[in-house]
Amino acid sequence: MKEFNSMKVVKALLIFGMIALAMSGCKKDDVYDAEEQFIRDTTLIEQFLDQNNLVAQTHSSGLRYIITSEGEGPNAAFGNSVEVKFTGYLLDGTEFDTNEGQGDFFFVVDRGDVIRGWDIGFKLLNKGATATLFIPSTLGFGNTARTKIPANSVVVFDVRVLSIR
Repeated sequence: MKEFNSMKVVKALLIFGMIALAMSGCKKDDVYDAEEQFIRDTTLIEQFLDQNNLVAQTHSSGLRYIITSEGEGPNAAFGNSVEVKFTGYLLDGTEFDTNEGQGDFFFVVDRGDVIRGWDIGFKLLNKGATATLFIPSTLGFGNTARTKIPANSVVVFDVRVLSIR
């Protein structure tokens, strides 16, 4: 009978320990605050632009962009299929994705196919345009790490619009 009671005590202690361990990871400091992250991201982008003597335009969303070559025709709009070439990298220059030398990439604007920064950025561009998009993490991959992209990372894309349908 004593052995049975001591097993209950051990189980109770184990359960209590697991609960305490789980709760220790729930500190207030660990709560994601998108507004604070947006401020950090825009500061990082501004510093990067200043350090590299770049002048970028600012969209009301916080996306920064440099149109390096104007295209022709209307800008991409809601529901358009856009064909692009791109290279994505972090502010430190680490490349994380590209389709240069590969097949073209297609997406439909505002359908949720791509990160929000692309939906916003490509509506500023027309066929033949090339640009660099500086995308805060809140419009990019957010607070979730991806392969080659740490959580809360500003991402930069060099893009070229091949077609808009």
